[in-house]
Amino acid sequence: MTGISAQFDEPPTRACGYTRCDRRIAYTGSGRPREYCGPPDRVWPDGKTCKQKAAEERRAANSAGVDGPLAMFAATADPVLAAIAAVVPALSEHAAAVQEVRQVALERIGEAESLAAEATVSAQRAETARDQAARQADAAVRDRDQAVEAQRVAERLARDAEAEKDKQVRAAWREVVDYEGKRAAAEQRASEQTAAATHAKDTARRESDRADQLAAANRELDKQLAAARAETGAARQAAEAADQRTETARAELAEAFAAAAELRAALATAEASAAAATQLGAAAEQQAIEARAETDRVRAEAARERQELRAETDRVRADAAREREELRAGLEARIADLETARDGKNKS
Repeated sequence: MTGISAQFDEPPTRACGYTRCDRRIAYTGSGRPREYCGPPDRVWPDGKTCKQKAAEERRAANSAGVDGPLAMFAATADPVLAAIAAVVPALSEHAAAVQEVRQVALERIGEAESLAAEATVSAQRAETARDQAARQADAAVRDRDQAVEAQRVAERLARDAEAEKDKQVRAAWREVVDYEGKRAAAEQRASEQTAAATHAKDTARRESDRADQLAAANRELDKQLAAARAETGAARQAAEAADQRTETARAELAEAFAAAAELRAALATAEASAAAATQLGAAAEQQAIEARAETDRVRAEAARERQELRAETDRVRADAAREREELRAGLEARIADLETARDGKNKS
């Protein structure tokens, strides 16, 4: 359109009236347009102008009988040239208006392309945020699975500690039963020795033997009592070891709770990222809602499992304490019985 405008901005021209002249005459816009090139624009080698050459051409045409067509051509050319000269200003104005419309259209096309580029960048950012929210949701799920696995390990360790404690308690009871059998055998031997001493009291030697036997029996009972006390100490140490393993299980449970706290922090971060992603598009918002629902469910499951684990730990600790007290009370009662039996034998 710039070429068209430049073309219409140029002054109108017309062909020279001399048929052999190839130049065009520019119209100044005032007065009647010239018909021929004039000096000093064009002078032929013979010193004549285009007007003079055209006159000679007309005379020759008249002599040849072609002046009629030439006159007709001249009569029709002038009205056409006048009409063209009248239309040129309107065409120039139209060309200027078209140029303005073209410029405005180009500016609006540039604005539309800028808006399209910004929309493309925004869409890419929204897609990136959505992918980031999806990755964070996946990381939250992995952290939840790790926390659940850590809790399962802690539960398994607690069960192993409880089984070990039960095993040690049963072993301690077996030792107590064995000790009771040994004590009964010792009492039986002491009774037999007492019966033998009663039958041999007719002689001093037998009385002395009986006294020696009773002293030996007392020493044996003392040894057995010391052994029972040592076994009691071993049972107490076993109970303390069970308590230590229980404390270890509690520490591992505390670590599991810490892992659950870290999971909650990670889930809170995932919620914040999901909330930011909701501003970038409907799709990212839906994924954030699903991630938040999954987070609430994981938090509820973690709280419930933590409560169950705490209740189970309290139960195991209470059972261990109760069994330890029962074992201690039983051993102390057995020791008291042994001391009473020894004191009674010494008196007799």
